[in-house]
Amino acid sequence: MLDILTECASAENVRRGRLVEAVCEILDRRLADAEERGGDPSECHREVLCEISTQLTVSLSTGRTLLDTSEALNHLPLTALRLIFGGIDWTRAVVLASVLGKASARTVKAIEFQALAAAESMAPRRLRNRVWSLWMQFDRAEATAAQTEAKAKATGVDIHEDGTGMSVLRAQMSDLQGAEAEALISEIAATVCKKDPRTGQQRRVDGLLALLYGEHALVCRCELTEECPAAGIAEEIAPRRGHLLSILVDVETLLGLSSTPATLPDGTALDPDLVRMLAQDARWQAILTELVEVLEVSRGGSTGSGTESDTVETDETSVMRPTRKNAAERTGEVDNPVAGQSAPGFTADPVAGSNGTRDDRPESPLPRVEQVLRRILGRGRVRGAAEVPRPGLHQIDQHTSGEDSALRRYIDSLLREIERDPSKTAGVFPDGHGGLERPPPGALTYRPTKAVASMIRMAYRTCTFPDCDTPSSRCQLDHIVPFDHDNPRAGGWTVGSNLHPLCTCHHQAKTARMWACAMLSGGAILWTGNAGSRRTTLPDFSVPNSPPLRVRKRRPAPPENCPDGPTWWEKHMPPHTHPPSRSELARAGTDEARSRIRELRRRFRQHRAAENARERRRPAPY
Repeated sequence: MLDILTECASAENVRRGRLVEAVCEILDRRLADAEERGGDPSECHREVLCEISTQLTVSLSTGRTLLDTSEALNHLPLTALRLIFGGIDWTRAVVLASVLGKASARTVKAIEFQALAAAESMAPRRLRNRVWSLWMQFDRAEATAAQTEAKAKATGVDIHEDGTGMSVLRAQMSDLQGAEAEALISEIAATVCKKDPRTGQQRRVDGLLALLYGEHALVCRCELTEECPAAGIAEEIAPRRGHLLSILVDVETLLGLSSTPATLPDGTALDPDLVRMLAQDARWQAILTELVEVLEVSRGGSTGSGTESDTVETDETSVMRPTRKNAAERTGEVDNPVAGQSAPGFTADPVAGSNGTRDDRPESPLPRVEQVLRRILGRGRVRGAAEVPRPGLHQIDQHTSGEDSALRRYIDSLLREIERDPSKTAGVFPDGHGGLERPPPGALTYRPTKAVASMIRMAYRTCTFPDCDTPSSRCQLDHIVPFDHDNPRAGGWTVGSNLHPLCTCHHQAKTARMWACAMLSGGAILWTGNAGSRRTTLPDFSVPNSPPLRVRKRRPAPPENCPDGPTWWEKHMPPHTHPPSRSELARAGTDEARSRIRELRRRFRQHRAAENARERRRPAPY
């Protein structure tokens, strides 16, 4: 069996080498096409990155690692051969390519065989350090320059969830910064006594969070009270402010009637009991939503509830509050906050009308309808904390059986319909006007209003490009049909049905016409690549991430006077005269001369302030 493991690993390395060859071939073809048509070769890498990430259904970072490694192996002949014939695994090949890919051909020829020898006996981390050491010994100046460039590009901090209820904080910094961070964390983790019940790693995590709060010590959790050797060290620490989170939870879950987990803006599931505890001190905002019927299934299929609910989004914690069913439709108490603009793509839903209400059509007695998409109808005001009721004795099951399968069938039905009628690749609103005859307020300005932007980011949890997991709060809002700056009425309007979130990379790929997108019914986004491949993404309801804290900046004091007529400087000084400089003030020999220079400089500052005030009051040239 151990021999079988070795054979399978070798075969996997061979297949990985074939994958690298295919990526290199795709890149070569794209470069050749760009050269023939006079295009920009630098755009080819972005096009290939989007293609391979979509075809392999991997994230952008995974696709970038594959592309960068494949390209670097073109300059590492020995490493490429070992990978193709199964002599080296993919992880070590990535390490060698990431380091030696920056080296010159002379350096590669001199040390590549030594690096491969080290790869046979070293783990990836030790291997990376060994390759840098070999490079330093051979050409210190080149290796130092490569390290400096790598530091400038790779420095950063990011946080991601691993799917087990834990998050990973990853920081890339220089070796000296890393050593300093290690010393600070170890120092604050040691500010408690040995009786503290936390493990060493738990104290380090708490110490890191304490450093982020600006604290200098941890509060010891032992039971020795005044006899604790660390007593009094953390007494001067100020209380921490409340959490800044946005959490989405169903009404029934908040009331204790359902066990449906709450979610963070990125979709991370949270324990309902934990969210109920956080909701005691939260600020709440109601978001009126409704399930949308998107797919007919067989008679035995399950159906969703189809009721409306209120969500709560806050700058601390967000929860849901109960509301009367169909209150918006019966009384008009909750309207869409954007006049004339519905939630993205939902106006084209085959079941729901353009005004966000149900069509008065008889239900078919044969098929039943799967309700799996959520329509956003409106938002309420942000309210203060309120008491969460105790859980009831009876719970209801709101889980929609087969929801993911229904969504998959819905996407397949859309793609089959497009295969039969390719003209539908233009989407339900090919003009980008959202089915509206007249542009609503704000539709002819390029930047969407805060209300529209918030609705878009609530409707789409991440970037709408297939398999991209960049949160929508960090994405740019792109016009599906481009906005015409010269004639806004003729181009795509800034309305909900013509906007979607895109990360920077995929936004640039769309702008460069590498991929085309269109909005289909139900808010689905259809992506079509230049190679003819098609992918579809669906909206996934969420709440936007909490905005960063705004630091109030001190505004400069207003000028003493801003006359409409000529200033003192304009009356007494010749045109285009500059004020005395600081060096002239320093060279002044008498107090009278210094006072005169200071007075002239003060008069000139008043003159510039008056000019700026006039410029601000001047009407626009259109």
